Amino acid sequence: MARPQMGDERREQILEAFEKCVIRKGVAKTTLSDVAKESDLPRSLVRYFVGNRADMVDLLINRMIERAEDGLAHLRPKSRPQTTQDFVDFLFENTFANDLSNNVVGELWYMSERDESIRKRLAAMYGRVIHLMVAQMEADGIGSSAGQRRDAANIILSLVYGQASFRELGMPGMAGKAAHTHALTIIDTLPTKSKKKTSNKETK
Repeated sequence: MARPQMGDERREQILEAFEKCVIRKGVAKTTLSDVAKESDLPRSLVRYFVGNRADMVDLLINRMIERAEDGLAHLRPKSRPQTTQDFVDFLFENTFANDLSNNVVGELWYMSERDESIRKRLAAMYGRVIHLMVAQMEADGIGSSAGQRRDAANIILSLVYGQASFRELGMPGMAGKAAHTHALTIIDTLPTKSKKKTSNKETK
């Protein structure tokens, strides 16, 4: 018998409880009973809706992806189209500036060293961010090829993640705006359709 789809309110209640437990105890030590107690729901109900801990980890990763995509959807300026700069700004100022998400991801990274399924899910999560960034660059006419756009997206994501990681360690000077500025510089130095047209006119 198929499990009925979980309502948004119940889903959020359980996953928020799971996040809190992960921050306090880590993924490995968090049990369904912990989540049930934190969410104030019967353990049987938590298990009925989300299955075992591995299922909860999958749902948690999906939730973080949805949270990022919802944020991107809401950042779109009303007076103009969204740009690649808007996307990069959002990564630095919102997605990777969320301490709760960063702590949860840190726990998942630790678990991924021993759990291939979590490693694959994390890779898919970061792959999704790269895909969205590449798509935005293409929409803006940035980059001369798909490979160039992907290389730029990979570097930018590395800068974003690196800055967030150093900030978590409390290292002075590593959580400033230098990485953000360099990420935008990468975008600015890539060829664009308008630059190509100008260049072609100059060579005639």
